[in-house]
Amino acid sequence: MDRSSIRGKHTGSPAAGNSAGGYFSSPRVRLAILVLLSISIIFSKLGGSGLANYDDCFYAQKAKEILQTGDWMTMHFNNMPAWENPPFFMWLIALSFKIFGVNEFAAKFPSALFGVATVLFITVIARKLYTSWVAFFSSLVLATTFIFTRYARHAMMDVTLTFFVCLAVYALLMAIEGKGKFFILWGLCISVCMLIKSVLGLYPLFLTITFLLLTGRWRILFSPYFLFGSLIGIGLGSAWYVDQYARFGRQFIDAHFGWVIYTRGFNLESQSWTDHLTYLEDLAKYYWPWLPLFAVSVVLLARRAWRKDSAATLIVLWSCLILVVMSLMQSRVLWYIMPMFPAAAIGCGYVADRYLNERMKLVITGSVGVITIAVAVVLNATPVRIEAERSEDVRELAPYVKQFKSQGARVIAFRQDYYGLNNSLLFYSDVAAFPLYENVDLLVNEFKSASLVVCVVPKDAEQEVLAKVPNVYFLETSGDLSIGINRSFQR
Repeated sequence: MDRSSIRGKHTGSPAAGNSAGGYFSSPRVRLAILVLLSISIIFSKLGGSGLANYDDCFYAQKAKEILQTGDWMTMHFNNMPAWENPPFFMWLIALSFKIFGVNEFAAKFPSALFGVATVLFITVIARKLYTSWVAFFSSLVLATTFIFTRYARHAMMDVTLTFFVCLAVYALLMAIEGKGKFFILWGLCISVCMLIKSVLGLYPLFLTITFLLLTGRWRILFSPYFLFGSLIGIGLGSAWYVDQYARFGRQFIDAHFGWVIYTRGFNLESQSWTDHLTYLEDLAKYYWPWLPLFAVSVVLLARRAWRKDSAATLIVLWSCLILVVMSLMQSRVLWYIMPMFPAAAIGCGYVADRYLNERMKLVITGSVGVITIAVAVVLNATPVRIEAERSEDVRELAPYVKQFKSQGARVIAFRQDYYGLNNSLLFYSDVAAFPLYENVDLLVNEFKSASLVVCVVPKDAEQEVLAKVPNVYFLETSGDLSIGINRSFQR
């Protein structure tokens, strides 16, 4: 096995002595700042503001139904098998529910935990590749990357996936240095990624093979540890898919691979070439203030990669490969490229280390330390809001729906998308509205029923329903939604 290190060349300013370095020259002090900063940004008031209907409530509901059904292999949504996602992230939320109870904080906790872990773990990778200053600036960039911290505060799987991609990269670095057993950890990370994101979880494998080929380490691909790690990764990662196929056969294949993977991911019949520029547009809008540093880092590191610098090759591949691959997919949403941001942060850290002198580094570190303390105090000791309320209308109406359902009511909806309403309605009330009507005339017979009927209606459709449907009484309104019940129940 190739035992050569891929550590990049240090191109930053020379370090000052301890007398000039002062308090903030200590890597431990800088790490303490990063810990406080990342925890303050990601965990402050995590339990408030509700869960977003997409995708927070969808995943949280599946996790809740793990506990309700006792089935940890087949995910369920509204008591029906649901194969959109592999189960690992829902397992994490279900375990969090067991510890903290079924609530918003518990639903977001796994993503937040791995968000902080990723910010801190980047210091390990960056320090291994470059210097402690590159490590500090890399983690600082990631901790203040809006796209990353925003979704670390959601009950969504992409930040968790990103952590295991980072861990796989670290295991690769250790294995290349001659510690081949780390390919076992690398394989375990790939299996977890597959159990989080299906075939897209193979990204660390794709990244590894591409990197080894481009850096002339192709012999590693035939080493026993690499082959064993690959077997572990694909074998364990495929276990859930084998189990579900054994239990449900073609039904599972059509739902997961036919609909989710092929139709939503690879079917590009209606797409033009300009559609594939979406992620570049998103980065131009949202990757501030770090976009200029990232652009410079790509140029600098690409040049070093051309000169056979393995560390630069790894960072360029890591940050750009997933961007290219995901741009070719049909479904393109910003959080799908989440695994690129740690690598982009290391690139930004490399640029900062290269162009800042020692004094400026210490001044920035001291300023960040002061700002971090202020942020921690403001976010946790004042009523300042961190984010907008989510699913507020459903949260306020859910107790009424739950109460009426306990009295035997039928719960239906008018002009609502099934998942657009029921993701959050199920999580907050344990009730799904069905059927969902588009034609107001179809509500007439429903509301003639002698038994209780509850209908979720858009607020702006109240007058239309009142004009055409007898026996309807609107009981409560919140945000854009209203609840109507039949007057026969009132009598």
